[in-house]
Amino acid sequence: MDAGAARRGRVERTIAAAARIADAGDLLGEEARRRLPSTSGLSPEGVELALGRHLEVAPSGGELDALVATTGRARRCQVVLAANVCTAPLRAIAVAVATAPEVLVRPSRRDPVVAELLVRALQADEGFARAGGSIALIADLEREGGGEVDAGEEPRSELHVYGSDQTVATLRARAGRGVLVRGHGAGLGLAVVGPGASLAEAARDIAGDVVPFDQRGCLSPRFVLVEGPAERAEALARALHEALGRAGARVPRGPLDGAARAELAMYRATLEAVGSFQEGEGHGVGLDPAPRSLLLPPAARVVHVAASSAEAAPALLAPIRGAITAIGAGGGGQLARAATAMAPRARVSALGCMQRPPLDGPVDLRTL
Repeated sequence: MDAGAARRGRVERTIAAAARIADAGDLLGEEARRRLPSTSGLSPEGVELALGRHLEVAPSGGELDALVATTGRARRCQVVLAANVCTAPLRAIAVAVATAPEVLVRPSRRDPVVAELLVRALQADEGFARAGGSIALIADLEREGGGEVDAGEEPRSELHVYGSDQTVATLRARAGRGVLVRGHGAGLGLAVVGPGASLAEAARDIAGDVVPFDQRGCLSPRFVLVEGPAERAEALARALHEALGRAGARVPRGPLDGAARAELAMYRATLEAVGSFQEGEGHGVGLDPAPRSLLLPPAARVVHVAASSAEAAPALLAPIRGAITAIGAGGGGQLARAATAMAPRARVSALGCMQRPPLDGPVDLRTL
């Protein structure tokens, strides 16, 4: 098996392992559903939504080709995972096994479930071994030794870090010589509603992007910019409040910890002073009809809606442009074009599709 076929084969075996986790009737799927409600912070319904709809177990051939083409080449790849999105280990491990035949995974201490199940399945998979794959869980990173890598030589190791910006910076500073570090730090999603959008349909689609993972992922929309007058933003906020209420009845939000409740209380108080805040069972919608800046809401199914124009967008988005990982747009218009120009490395999709990107490489394209 040549190197390219081996790399793709390892990715395919990783996806096959994930398909077992997505299947509620498989032993791995049963174990995931039993363990994840206590580790992920999601409700049982939220876990089922994540595993049944948001594990990328049916990529196209073109997506697999793109994933393999975007990864580096190394002899070994170490992966440090975060706890925000319980399904994220699939994509992270798929990228890692495409990068190197030997992969070491440090799972999140808070939520190690999917990483543990994937590694266990791959260790027992003869097809993964035939493709040259070796994978193991580790509690701490293994330090690389030696000198610099010569020009044209594969790095001895890559280190893929998922987590806060501080975590990325700390581990980058600690990495040994000759280790290529790829950091995927904090990010957020932005939804843009253009003049041609039906507000009811846009609200439904945005709610579909907010509910998965209780809005904790870097693709989750935290802000919604509505092109047009303040009255249109107000109408969208009302429709979104109703749509989130309907979605929450089907998939309840998981419990909030003390820090999240404090963030929510502070956000609520601020929005009530400058605009309005609508709160339901397990969600909230803040509205700023005449924004001078954007106030980041807590990642608790809380969405900040603001009226804007293409001319005003650069000033509004400038403070967060480096954090924008995904943009969902609907209804055309100039505002969406202005937003994508501000964040040219963000993933761009239709509203309602922000949480289901193609499996074509790292979900965070800002570092590519």
